[in-house]
Amino acid sequence: MKIAAGIPVSSASPTLAADAALFVEDGVARFGNGDVDGAITAWTRAIAVDPALAEAWFNLGTAYADVGNFDESVRCYRSAIERQPEAHEAWYNLGFACAGRGDQVAAIDAYRRAAALNAGDYETWYNLGNAYLDLGRLDDAVTAYRTSLDQDDGDYEVWNNLGNALVQLERGHEAEQCFRRALVLNPAYDLSWNNLGNVLEESGALVRAKEAYEKAVELVPDHATYRLNLASALARLSQAGSAIEHLARAVELAPEIRSLLPGFAEFAGLLDHPRLFTADD
Repeated sequence: MKIAAGIPVSSASPTLAADAALFVEDGVARFGNGDVDGAITAWTRAIAVDPALAEAWFNLGTAYADVGNFDESVRCYRSAIERQPEAHEAWYNLGFACAGRGDQVAAIDAYRRAAALNAGDYETWYNLGNAYLDLGRLDDAVTAYRTSLDQDDGDYEVWNNLGNALVQLERGHEAEQCFRRALVLNPAYDLSWNNLGNVLEESGALVRAKEAYEKAVELVPDHATYRLNLASALARLSQAGSAIEHLARAVELAPEIRSLLPGFAEFAGLLDHPRLFTADD
């Protein structure tokens, strides 16, 4: 999300335009200094002076998104678009705001409009892929992610999310290659280490899965799911002692996990271990 850069202002009278411009500049300065509430006040005043000022509507939408008020953010971006319908940035940010309030259908429409205005913006295609993925439209998500990578193949998050879509399409080998590519770009990306472990474990490559999970745990030691996944691989490798260690830590970090353990066949012989219980049990 960005504040406006180059979105034309309206043709108000010189006096009103000057007053509104001062409020816009004040809002930009405040937003840049972390005073989001002050920026909202300044840009609201700019709109009160000149309601046709697309730049102020756009910036106000960004400020509302920054504080998590996505309903107001959507309203402001739509107002900016009414005044400047060819502004790619406004359509892109509208998609972000719609996704933020859980309206992925509207987000898809906004991202597609943004892509029509600037097909070379890889972030638009990436976020379009995310919206498709959230709706379970997996083939569309893959197409959007691959289009994003056609524009710029250097973003590890795009590779990771493409891998996630391919996993759901049961194309594990392709997904593995995506996660590995993400890790070439960012070896410290814990999500891709965990996701790589998942596809390796699913394929039966347990030693390599264990190693991937270990890397995820090394990067984020207090992530319960990473610990649980590592415990699963260790148990399947008959390394019960180490499995218990990580399983106990997972339960400590997220006690609700314990109720899920009976669903894991590999933990069948470990469920009565005292380390999985507390004095209150």
